[in-house]
Amino acid sequence: MESRMHYTPRHPSHKLSTGIRPNGKLTACSMLAAALGSLSAPGIIATTGVLGFLAEESSAEQRQSRTSDAQEKASTLRLMSKAITIDVEDQPLEELIDFIISVTGAQIEPIYLESIASSGMDPATPISLRVTNVAAITVLERILKKAERIEGIGEDYTWQLTEIGSIECGPKSVLNENQRVELYDIADLIFVAPDFDNAPQFNIQSSGGGGSSQSPFSGSGQNITMESSADRTQRIIDLLESSVEPDQWANAGGDGASLTVYGTSLVVSAPDYIHRQIVGYDFWPARLQTVRAKGDKRWIQVNPDPKLKSIP
Repeated sequence: MESRMHYTPRHPSHKLSTGIRPNGKLTACSMLAAALGSLSAPGIIATTGVLGFLAEESSAEQRQSRTSDAQEKASTLRLMSKAITIDVEDQPLEELIDFIISVTGAQIEPIYLESIASSGMDPATPISLRVTNVAAITVLERILKKAERIEGIGEDYTWQLTEIGSIECGPKSVLNENQRVELYDIADLIFVAPDFDNAPQFNIQSSGGGGSSQSPFSGSGQNITMESSADRTQRIIDLLESSVEPDQWANAGGDGASLTVYGTSLVVSAPDYIHRQIVGYDFWPARLQTVRAKGDKRWIQVNPDPKLKSIP
């Protein structure tokens, strides 16, 4: 059953929604493993909260809480997989987002302008859009991009999940305030296998006969070409920072993400929308998470579940 947009006048609240810092584990479907095929064999980059390598969490209550959070997030993405149809001209941004909320039942927290000095979306921005039977999360992304272009204030708009499973959407500069720290194990990616470029050659005629002591092998086979793990780590860092939201990293002057090296791991502090592009969501089916590429950029895209599109 598809849902259609109906015009219902509303009075905008102009309320600034504050985000909640997400938390959780991410595993599998790694953009790094896919993008760094030239560096290592295919593998999985597992991640854990930074406290994971300082102390082993054994509390059943904590594990249950994490499971509950993941279930809430997965439930939100399932709701946002529902197909909707919209055909509007110059409809206020706030009314379009309210429509998505009403037909999906998902909790969405848009970040609107509270005053002229604050950062946020203008709820009155007129949006024209025509889509038929498209997943709500995809529609939301299109609406945000349209609002971004129409408002033209130099802000990029996107969405991310909060720790309670709701969706907050608005300027990346505001979403950047809600960061979490993740530890990305890259040991498999920086492992260096020796490359013997001067293997000994076998010459059967040189072995002589009658107990000759001359070796049938020639060439020392001692020359080994190896790239240091430090060099490979830096290559991974360079690729990560140039592929996923390059303008948001501290090394590029951004305030969205920072990275440090800890042993064979990368410690990344970033908002959910950046972590999502690095490793996806471990609570969402891997088949619905694909590595996308555009120019030099690479990122993981989380897709809606087509099997859930017709759920009323």
